Amino acid sequence: MSGWCIHHDPFVSLLYNFKALKYLLYTLFIAALAYNTFPLALGLNRDHRNPHWLNMILAATFGLLQGVMYHLGALLGDTFMYLFVIRFKWVVFGILVAVSIRMLLESVKIRRGARLFSFDNYIKFLIMTVAAGINTLIAGMTAMYFQPFGALMPLLLVIAGFSWSIAGVSMNLSRINILLSSALHLASSIAIFIVALVYMLTSQWL
Repeated sequence: MSGWCIHHDPFVSLLYNFKALKYLLYTLFIAALAYNTFPLALGLNRDHRNPHWLNMILAATFGLLQGVMYHLGALLGDTFMYLFVIRFKWVVFGILVAVSIRMLLESVKIRRGARLFSFDNYIKFLIMTVAAGINTLIAGMTAMYFQPFGALMPLLLVIAGFSWSIAGVSMNLSRINILLSSALHLASSIAIFIVALVYMLTSQWL
């Protein structure tokens, strides 16, 4: 009888639904934030001349820099975010919306063929990996108040960045895939904005 009550109590069911939605938004946020690696990885192997082991290393580097840049952003945020303890929700909302707008503008550039680079030398590649982590760095500054999955966040960004990069280098650089990349970039922008809005409008939930 007690088991029936646990599984059928409306309040308990609602609580589980909220938790499921919360973690779904967390997962969407991480996937959207790390998506910056995909369009750059798409252009890395445009003529499929790179061996598989090199693509794995390039993708792993992209993923690693996502985690590193987020951690650096968190360290940077620790130096000043405490000043906004009273209005922290507005500050977090503003920072995440800024990231969302950046990704929206980037989606337009990708549609025009920008942000797609060939692998010419390692210096250029390292610059690309840092560029792919700028949004992650900015979002990392909110870690004092908003850090999905806590200390696991950098690791999850590494995994997500690596996964997007592997997908990018595995695809042909065609007009259809460029448009797909632009559309996914736009979707990522919208996902980050939704998370920011939910964070702003809810209390003690996200």
